[in-house]
Amino acid sequence: MITGKILGKTYVINGVPLDVSGFKPDMSLDIYYEVVRLIEGKLLFLHDHLDRLKNSLAGSALEFPGGDTILKNLSLLLENNSYSQGNIRICLQPSTDNNSDLLCYFVPYFYPEASNYLEGVRLLSYPHIRPNPGIKKWDDGFRSSVGKFIRDQGIYEAVLLNRKGQITEGSRSNLSFIDQQGSLVTVPDKQILPGITRKYVLKIAQQEGIPVIEKSIALDSLDAFTSAFISGTSPKVLPVKTLDKYSFEVSHPVLQELMKKFEELIMKNLSAV
Repeated sequence: MITGKILGKTYVINGVPLDVSGFKPDMSLDIYYEVVRLIEGKLLFLHDHLDRLKNSLAGSALEFPGGDTILKNLSLLLENNSYSQGNIRICLQPSTDNNSDLLCYFVPYFYPEASNYLEGVRLLSYPHIRPNPGIKKWDDGFRSSVGKFIRDQGIYEAVLLNRKGQITEGSRSNLSFIDQQGSLVTVPDKQILPGITRKYVLKIAQQEGIPVIEKSIALDSLDAFTSAFISGTSPKVLPVKTLDKYSFEVSHPVLQELMKKFEELIMKNLSAV
C-alpha cells in the first residue's frame, strides 16, 4: 500500500462519485480506516471489517455512519470502476465543517507471488510501539518510516518489537508461530490489532484440533518455534522463511493445513454489495 496514491477512475466521498484526477488523500488527518479485499467482484470478510471500523470509532469524535451507508458507497465505487480484484480503503476522517467524511477508493496493493507461498518470506524486527494497538487508525509518520525500512532492506514485512524485546505484530499483518509440539502460538489480543484473517485462522485451528496458545513472545526465544507465518488482507496466510537470524520450516504440516483450510474458507465469505 502506497501512502497518498489511489487507483481507478473514480473515488466516492459521502455518496458522491468523483473523478480521481488531481485527488490525493490527505493522510495527515485523523483517519480511521479499513482495507477490504475485492476478489472476483466480491468483498472478503466485509461485515467483519465494518464491525472493526465501528469499534475503532467508538472512542473517537467521529460517528460510525452505519453499515448500509458504507455499503452504498462501496456499491457506487464498484459501479464506477472496472476492477474485479484489488484492495479498497474505507476511511472516516474529519471534514472542514466539523463533521466527518466517508471516503472509499482503490489503493495500490502487493499480493505475494506463488513462490512466496512455497519458499516463505524474509522479515526483520523493527522497534515500534503502537499507541493504541486495538484501533485501526492511520499513522502517517510510522507508515512512511516503516515503508522506507521495508524497501531499503528488501524484505516482505517488518515485525514490531516493544521495549521488552517482545514481538507484537507486523506493520500491516499479524504474526503467529508453531511450536515443537505442533501448537499454534500467537500474541494476546490486547497487545495487537486483532486481524480479521488471524481471527479466522484461529477458528480453523480450533476446528481442526490444533492447540492454540496465546502468550507474549520474546524475540530471543524464537529458536523454540519450528514454523511461522504472517496473516493479513493481502498476504492471507503466508509462510515465513526467516525473521532476523532465525529460520523456520515453510513446509510444516500444521502450517500447510491452515493455508489450505483458509483458502477454502475464502470462497464462503465473499459478499456482493
